[in-house]
Amino acid sequence: MIRVGDPHPIASKCEAITALFPYAIWREQAGKRDVFDTFLRLASDLGRFGSVWHRIEPLVVMMLEEGSQVSLKEAIILAAPYFDWKKFGNGERLIQLWAAAGLEIPYTDKIGQSVVDALLQIACCSPLRPHIPVGMWLWLNKRPSLPPVCSGRRPGTTQGVVRTVRDLGDIDTLKSYLLLVWSEWNDLVVLGAKEMTRSLQEDFSGIGMLRHQEDLLHHLDRVLGELGRGFKYLHQHNPSLGQSDVLQMKLQYGRLGETLLEVHAKALVTLDRESLTFIILLRSTNPRTRTESHSTFMCAIPLPCL
Repeated sequence: MIRVGDPHPIASKCEAITALFPYAIWREQAGKRDVFDTFLRLASDLGRFGSVWHRIEPLVVMMLEEGSQVSLKEAIILAAPYFDWKKFGNGERLIQLWAAAGLEIPYTDKIGQSVVDALLQIACCSPLRPHIPVGMWLWLNKRPSLPPVCSGRRPGTTQGVVRTVRDLGDIDTLKSYLLLVWSEWNDLVVLGAKEMTRSLQEDFSGIGMLRHQEDLLHHLDRVLGELGRGFKYLHQHNPSLGQSDVLQMKLQYGRLGETLLEVHAKALVTLDRESLTFIILLRSTNPRTRTESHSTFMCAIPLPCL
């Protein structure tokens, strides 16, 4: 794999690098990822040079258009997390083609990773976010295992992205989103973390959300446990992490955990009160049960699983 230290000397070679793209795709289709991986790495390192993306955009469009081979579309889906979507000339059109291609490709965890990673990167760009088809957010529910180094995970925690997912009105998708972006490998955008706190208090409150609350609590407990393994361990797997990042993550996820525990405790209190009210009501309206023991009533009442 080629590593690029200073991208400036290579910037003038953008034309030659982008000419490599069709060949890289052809090699990838043949099951040989060497050139494809090299191109993706170079494209990622040279991402801030818009000329790279303007040159490959016509090829990307051609490979994603209706009638193109599924294998070509799959290659673009895998490459999508490495694109700088803001620098394409017609990002809206590409997003629509990318979304349609995702529906044609057999699902694998690798495909899921690529789609979710690209989705979060696109979503963090305010001008592009409205063009994401609503159905693409359902990919979050697949919950692919994102790698330690994931370009979209932290940028995908901006306030705008959190609000967009909340506005979908789908609690399962919202929970899946939080489970994906809450990670020991990245901190959260500050305003996004505040929006998440509001979401926990407003979207996940009440006894009907007990299962979701517990799923999120278990996940936060795991993340904090991993952070407890120390900076050296975390830095090994994600060299971009600094010690200040780890401290920030401990504070952010700790606060989210405290908020969620408060929400969970209130739900349990409500559940206990409603259970007691039901017991009293049952005993007062059923003469036959008035002579039965309190424990019998408790065993007879089907309570929600906590």
